[in-house]
Amino acid sequence: MIEVPVDENGLDINALEKICKKKKITAVYLIPHHHYPTTVTLSVERRMKLLELSNQYSFAIIEDDYDYDYHYSSSPYLPLASGAHKGNVIYIGSFSKILGSSIRIGFMVAPKNFIQEAVLLRKAIDVGGDGYMQNALAELIKSGDLGRYLKKAKKSYHQRRDYLNILLQQHLRPYISFTLPDGGLSVWIQLKDSYSVNTLKTHSQLKIKQIDEEENAFRLGFASKNEKELEDAVLLIKKILTNSYSI
Repeated sequence: MIEVPVDENGLDINALEKICKKKKITAVYLIPHHHYPTTVTLSVERRMKLLELSNQYSFAIIEDDYDYDYHYSSSPYLPLASGAHKGNVIYIGSFSKILGSSIRIGFMVAPKNFIQEAVLLRKAIDVGGDGYMQNALAELIKSGDLGRYLKKAKKSYHQRRDYLNILLQQHLRPYISFTLPDGGLSVWIQLKDSYSVNTLKTHSQLKIKQIDEEENAFRLGFASKNEKELEDAVLLIKKILTNSYSI
C-alpha cells in the first residue's frame, strides 16, 4: 500500500502520476468529499485529472463517499462515478453516518460484472446478514422518510457546525488554525507551532479519537454534540492549553 499526500485541494494528483510512471497501480482509494481526517474536498481540476490517469494507467478508483449528503454551503460536487470513465470507478457509501453507527449497512455502485464477482466473494466469506434491518431500511427509502430525515439532520448539523465555528473563533484563535469545511461532520484543527497536540492527548478529562502528531492536529466532531456539549469541549481545550502554556 502506497500513501499519497493530501493538501487543501485534496489528493495530490501530480504525486499520484509520478507513482504511476514508476510502477503498476491496481486501485486508488480516496474520499473526495470531506476527506478523513482532514475534511478537505478534492477540487474539480484534480477530479478530471484523476479520471484521465485512471483511463491512461488502467487502475480502478474506489470512491468512498460516506457523507455525501451532508454538504452545507452549496451543492456538492458530483461523484467521480458520474463522470466520464470506462467502468473503473467503484462507488461506495454507508448508512452509518445517516442513521447511526449501529446501522452497519453500506452500498456499492459498480459495473455489473464487478458486482457479480463481489457478491460471490461475499458469499464465500459470510452468507449471513441482517435481513430485518435491510428490509426496514428499504421501507424508509421507499416511503420517503429517509429523505425527510436527511433534510432535518442536515439543517441541525449545519447549525452545530456554525456554532462550533463561533466557539473556536472566540476561545481558541490564539492556539489553533483551521478551515471551516463546506460539509461533513467534523473540523480538522491544527495547533500552532508553540503548542503540542500531545498536551490534549494525555489529559484525563479529554478523549480525542483522531490525533495526528506529525501534523500537530486533531479532528473534532460536532454532529453528535448539542450546543452545551460543544461549548464544554471547547472551553476544556482552552483551559488545558491555558494551564499548560503562557501566551
